[in-house]
Amino acid sequence: MYKKLLPILLLFFFLSACTDDERVEYPLQRQSSITLLVSVNALGDNGYNDCAVEGIFSFAAQTGTPMRLLQPNDEMEAERMYRQWLADNETADSSVLVVGSSAYEKMISEIPTNLKGKGSRVLLFESGVDDLPDRVSSLMIDRYGVSYLAGAMSGEFDALVMAAVQGYPELETAIRGFCDGHAAHCTDGYSVEVMYLADDERGFAMPDSAYRAAASYDNIGNGQGIMVFPLLGGSEMGLLRYMNDNEFMPSLLIGMDVDQTGQSNRIPFSVVIRIGDVVKRYLNDWANGLDWPKSQIWGMKDGATDVALTPDFFDRLDLWDWRYEEPDAFRILYERYRDDAIEKEEENG
Repeated sequence: MYKKLLPILLLFFFLSACTDDERVEYPLQRQSSITLLVSVNALGDNGYNDCAVEGIFSFAAQTGTPMRLLQPNDEMEAERMYRQWLADNETADSSVLVVGSSAYEKMISEIPTNLKGKGSRVLLFESGVDDLPDRVSSLMIDRYGVSYLAGAMSGEFDALVMAAVQGYPELETAIRGFCDGHAAHCTDGYSVEVMYLADDERGFAMPDSAYRAAASYDNIGNGQGIMVFPLLGGSEMGLLRYMNDNEFMPSLLIGMDVDQTGQSNRIPFSVVIRIGDVVKRYLNDWANGLDWPKSQIWGMKDGATDVALTPDFFDRLDLWDWRYEEPDAFRILYERYRDDAIEKEEENG
């Protein structure tokens, strides 16, 4: 895991090396600090969670704000860390705790806060709940619209949604969006199958199981290959490894959370979740003395999500397929369905 975190740490030290003239000036208090409480097995996924950390590190480096990272081994330890932070910062000025998982939603909702210092608060992301204790805010990235767009762009394939675990609201929203987009724009009777990798949160850290699952599903689709939509966290590394080990198979993989161009030549486009940018905007507002809404949802219309096309995708392929013999096939689909996806996101928000 430490090897995977190295690029993030290097980015942090690089940003920290900026001169004073390059720093952004904010009216922060002298006691200002940021703490990030991550979920179990969250870091090192080279995706969503690492993107969030990069956004926070970038803000901390630009402003010179001290930052601390809390990595619990289980949810019981996470609760102890949260209670300790509340106790340690009860009277501190401008201390922020960013809680990076909907898995902590119940804990955050039930534990009362008693923060007295000016500007001290808690931010919970991947949660849309607004019934929260004093000085606690939540934000949610709405994945419906961008997933709808990905499903629409996959309409000429049988598709497989491979999710880490059932019951996570953000995953279920993405599944629903992808299935709706595919159903609305598929051709020739293509369909979507949904499978879950595990029964609990361990599904986010099971790359070997994802590899085996990909192998078992690769022959469906009447020999034409399938489009795989991964909602796996760190387990997606197993899918990438399978794609790269089987260069001549006809299936494709949608990149997830960040632009995954270059990680496999079987990725025609990626679903991009800009959680780092969103969290950084919250921190900018906090630093400038602005209040946060109790609960806020971000989506395609806000620039928080989008699809990133893989440049030169067709030049990287070793196989010909009639479905994308036109070099701009996926760009055409993106431009055709993007406005529809934003409209569907607003209707289903």
